[in-house]
Amino acid sequence: MSLRNLTTTLLCLTLAGSAAAYATTDPATTTKKHPTTKPASKTPGEIKRAPAAKPYKTKSKSRKTKPSTHTASTRSTSAKSSAPTTAVASTSHATPEIAHTKTVALRTTSTNLANREVLTDHIQQTLATPRMGIENPSALSYFFNQLHQLETDPKSQLVRIIQFGDSHTAADVFTGALRTLFQGKFGDGGAGFSYAGYPFAGYRIHGTRRAQSTGWSALGTHLADIGDGKVGMGGVSLSTGAAGNWVSLDADATSLEVQYLVQPNGGSIEIRDNDTLIATVSTGTPVATESETVISVPTANSTEVPSASAAVYRTTLLPGPHHIEVLTINDAPVRLLGLSTENAFGITYEAAGINGAEASLFLRWNEGLQEPLLAAVNPALVVLAYGTNEASDRNWTEESYAAMFTRIVERIRRAAPSASILVVGPPDRALRVGRRAWAPFTGVDRIVAAQRAVCRQMHCAYWDQRSRMGGFGSMREWVAVSWAQPDHTHFTGEGYNELATALFGDILQQYDNASGTYTRAEGVTK
Repeated sequence: MSLRNLTTTLLCLTLAGSAAAYATTDPATTTKKHPTTKPASKTPGEIKRAPAAKPYKTKSKSRKTKPSTHTASTRSTSAKSSAPTTAVASTSHATPEIAHTKTVALRTTSTNLANREVLTDHIQQTLATPRMGIENPSALSYFFNQLHQLETDPKSQLVRIIQFGDSHTAADVFTGALRTLFQGKFGDGGAGFSYAGYPFAGYRIHGTRRAQSTGWSALGTHLADIGDGKVGMGGVSLSTGAAGNWVSLDADATSLEVQYLVQPNGGSIEIRDNDTLIATVSTGTPVATESETVISVPTANSTEVPSASAAVYRTTLLPGPHHIEVLTINDAPVRLLGLSTENAFGITYEAAGINGAEASLFLRWNEGLQEPLLAAVNPALVVLAYGTNEASDRNWTEESYAAMFTRIVERIRRAAPSASILVVGPPDRALRVGRRAWAPFTGVDRIVAAQRAVCRQMHCAYWDQRSRMGGFGSMREWVAVSWAQPDHTHFTGEGYNELATALFGDILQQYDNASGTYTRAEGVTK
């Protein structure tokens, strides 16, 4: 009898314990968990991402392009500019990566809030106290002179900066932040040059919106085959042979340019502003007028055999927001080389970046088209921002890369002999070793050395981006504070914003130093 009572007592205690455990369990945690569910990437203590560029100004956030009158398919892909999304394109080379890594791997670990703050402070101190800012700053004298004239008389002229580069440029987060900084100090010159439509995923120019119909083919974005190379000034063009295809661009501006290829039996296009027809242009037989310029090639200094020509339609616009549309109106070939929206004075920071691009791509573009178009822009500063993809390409030695890069500088000088040239070196990188470890990437070394040597020889300014980040191996800290992406190659919006601020500060420091020379010279003249 006592044994039976003992058994009953133990059973009751077990049931009571189970009931108590069930009562204290949160029902939300008992639901079935999916194996692909990931924890949230942000915590309340994480750093808030600040916008890197000005948003597009519009009265209605739901504004869309208006293709309703067109017969072509109207599926559009527009790029919003109100928030700086991060670059997502990967580099174009992956197989030779391990050959350029250190043997010591840096294992990825979680970073708590206290460590994040310490690392953030360390990076900010590094950015605030550069060991080396702009190298060879005297190469920027022409650019500084243009800035000085603009600062002296803010309505005197339009100063243009154009940056050519890879995916770090293509997303317009880094360049968008620089645009905001320069225009905040020297005046808003507008968005400047951009590719027509939406030629590849992730393309955007902050401060604008863009879309296109589905009947276009992009040339220049597939790096293995860029066709005939007739891709204009920035390396990307859009082509179609059917009527009813369109591209649109929303921007604030007081002038518009439409660049296109002149070709036999070329089709005609309508150009509209806020749904009002402003011009009908033939791309087969353009007529040189006050608003239309036909660029004959080659120019006097070109080394290329005549093989193409381009034309530019120009018109003034009323100040304020504009919805621009370019529409093909017959079944004939049309190739758009770019659009440009500008204001009468101030400064532009224009971006021509292509995901996965190496610097050598620049030399594959038809020079007969690029040279006169770049000459017409007349930039005060040309920025070359390449090196990330070349670093993992074992075909480049320091010597062969320097020879190639020299040819690029020479080509720019033929098109814009007065322009200053600034080379932005590649950032630090790390490559995956195993499943969770990352190793600092030494392949960047020879690219930095080659670029620096060319800049010394060709009188170009140089900005060592890796050094400004904190040097070799610094990418790990940037990833830890969420200023760089988990691929240890690209940055987040916050990271690009910090780098842009550092570059802008280094340029302004040299400009301020040069401004004393201008002031003394003006005093002597007086």
